[in-house]
Amino acid sequence: MTILPSLHGSFLGFAAIFICIGVGMFFLRNAASGEVGPGYWAASFFLNSAGFVFWAGTVKYSPWLFFNAGEILHMLGFITLVFGIYRFTGKKIQRWNIYVLCGFIVAWIVTMTFMPQHRTGSFFLLMFFRAVLFLWAGIIILRHIPTKLPTVRTLSGGGLLIWGTYVLFFPFIWLLPRLLSIAFGFLVGFHILATLGMVALVIDRIRIRAEASEKRVQHLEGLLPICSHCKKIRDDKGYWHQVELYVRDHSQAEFSHGICPECVKKHYPDLDLYDD
Repeated sequence: MTILPSLHGSFLGFAAIFICIGVGMFFLRNAASGEVGPGYWAASFFLNSAGFVFWAGTVKYSPWLFFNAGEILHMLGFITLVFGIYRFTGKKIQRWNIYVLCGFIVAWIVTMTFMPQHRTGSFFLLMFFRAVLFLWAGIIILRHIPTKLPTVRTLSGGGLLIWGTYVLFFPFIWLLPRLLSIAFGFLVGFHILATLGMVALVIDRIRIRAEASEKRVQHLEGLLPICSHCKKIRDDKGYWHQVELYVRDHSQAEFSHGICPECVKKHYPDLDLYDD
């Protein structure tokens, strides 16, 4: 079987592009060490890049085997991408998530087994499975990721929704060979567009955390009115608070109480805990 011979060179080009983006995601992961998403997204691009290499037809032996290998790598890449988005929201993996994923994989495997005998129907189902992943991921971003810049969330979530919708109609474009080159270009372009949105989400989250840290620091800056006798602190509204309570409420510090040597000698003269 010859699979899209006119696009073999394009597939190798896509593979090179995805490797470069994967490397960029890897460095983003190191820069945003507290975020789990970029690491999964880097792995997703590497898997998709490997899938394009198999689809490029560089190896003539057993075309069906290499087509299946490319499809497996692409699907693993897409699942990894969506899993990274799910983890980026801060949600934990639930048991029902595993059941749904297992059912999804089983349905995909069954479709792959029918591919040699029923190419058209199987191809439609494979694209449908992709669309489900992208649409679900887009909805997760739009509904569960807070951001101060709605345009950032719209770019990432909307990009995934557009990508998933486009994938649903892609089998019809497949029937028009003259449009395949530009159709695959848009397919990869939507992939990159959604990823750019996710990078923007990471940057926005880093900015939000930096602003929150700055606000916490500012709470303890400036002159603090403190009672010269009881050492309580007066807030901006004129209320007086114990030092430990004020500091706890305006920072991440916690107090543990003890007794200094001077107070031991003053209040517990019979104890010799701090005698030389």
